[in-house]
Amino acid sequence: MITRWENLTRDEIAALDKDNTIVMLPTSATEQHGAHLPVGTDAIILSTLIDRIIEKGTFEKGNLIFAPQLFVGKSNEHMGFAGTLTFSATTYYNMLHDLAKSIAASGFKKLVLFNSHGGNTDMCNLISRDLRIDLGLNVYVIDWWFTDFWQNGLKDIKQSGMYGVFHACELETSLMLEARPETVHMELAVDEDPADCFKGDKYVTVFGPVNAGWKTADVTKSGVIGAPTYATVEKGQKLFDYACDKLLDIFAEIADISY
Repeated sequence: MITRWENLTRDEIAALDKDNTIVMLPTSATEQHGAHLPVGTDAIILSTLIDRIIEKGTFEKGNLIFAPQLFVGKSNEHMGFAGTLTFSATTYYNMLHDLAKSIAASGFKKLVLFNSHGGNTDMCNLISRDLRIDLGLNVYVIDWWFTDFWQNGLKDIKQSGMYGVFHACELETSLMLEARPETVHMELAVDEDPADCFKGDKYVTVFGPVNAGWKTADVTKSGVIGAPTYATVEKGQKLFDYACDKLLDIFAEIADISY
């Protein structure tokens, strides 16, 4: 079974085989995405992806239960641009911990932090270990912004350069053209590389290996890091299909792990 937590009754949740159920906690954001995308871009993409996974209907390895999505995350790097909503690191940590504690109290043993916003990445990785230690949960982090998640999916699609996929970019804009085309204003899309001090072959770049503490206004004037003008709905369709297939493979591997 694949479904949303909020669609189950109390007794249905109690009756689930906890040894063969993975609870997904979707974490996203509400923040500026340049002039051409809505502030809910991260949340919309993740919610659409969940809907499409649920449409698959079955999961051979057991149950996938999607807990209520968090539509606001840690986005303080985008403050100063209108429309951004954020929690502080302390508030966000406590929210995640409280929700995980509630999930564990219902008897669940496996939790996936299913993240679609780069500003949440460090928090998800940090708290995953704390949740393992504090609650005894088996915790996994699925994060596609600072991993190679999209690498194969973009291989024959990506037309933009080294910095073309980062924020409000070719990838996100293509996904939004498929998910919510009425919210996308392609006539306002602009391409922008990060500021010179954060790009090139130096040690300190937006990709590391040496990371700097930066706010978005340090890196970009437009609020875009990437090349959204290369986005198309056809790319968005292919990327959603790719993501659904890849995620189901990842979920199957997580279902087989025990420790």
